[in-house]
Amino acid sequence: MTANNAEKRAKAAETTPAATAPVEGNAKTRIFLAAESLVAEQGFEAVSSRDITARAGVNLGAINYHYRSKHELLLEIFRTRAGELNSERQAMLRDALADAPPNAPPNANAILRALIEPPTLWSSDERRTALTYLNRARREGPAEVREIIRTDVRHLRRFAEALENALPHLDRDDILWRLHFTLGVLHHNSAADYERLALLSDGRCGPDDREALLNRLTAYITAGFGV
Repeated sequence: MTANNAEKRAKAAETTPAATAPVEGNAKTRIFLAAESLVAEQGFEAVSSRDITARAGVNLGAINYHYRSKHELLLEIFRTRAGELNSERQAMLRDALADAPPNAPPNANAILRALIEPPTLWSSDERRTALTYLNRARREGPAEVREIIRTDVRHLRRFAEALENALPHLDRDDILWRLHFTLGVLHHNSAADYERLALLSDGRCGPDDREALLNRLTAYITAGFGV
């Protein structure tokens, strides 16, 4: 990423409202974060409205007051976190395309890095809870959430189109299949899997060195695209 692109992203972050957890009142924020962490820990079906309000330290009616219902609260968490994740990916993708030399294809490695890096970093920092929530939503979330995940492919189309331009020797179907397999790798790359890897390697392998983790994952996935 060039210095100019980095400066543009920094300025955009200063002038664009952040798609973060709600900030309209302390109680609303606490409800949001309490519900997110409880679902990440226990799953959608196991968490009740009473559980959420108890952790948030608010009365039982606060969920309906701020979010209309528990269902709407869970949808809002999904929309917020998915929006944040996809915004990070799209910003990196724009930079990857902007960095391509004139009359030359974009760099496939940079395009794939834009897809890989945000969720991988989330899995090993303070956003781990948010990523766990999104992963649970994919498997066990409300039907409306799973339908959004299944049918909203707009952000993935942008990656597919960029990869087609970067890898003209692959036809579109090859690109789409390999993108599909890549997403499977990313969805499986969870905290629980890191714990298993640590046991398997007698503690040598883990997510603590995030740059090394990203480099290994990027090398594995780019090899699948013949890069």
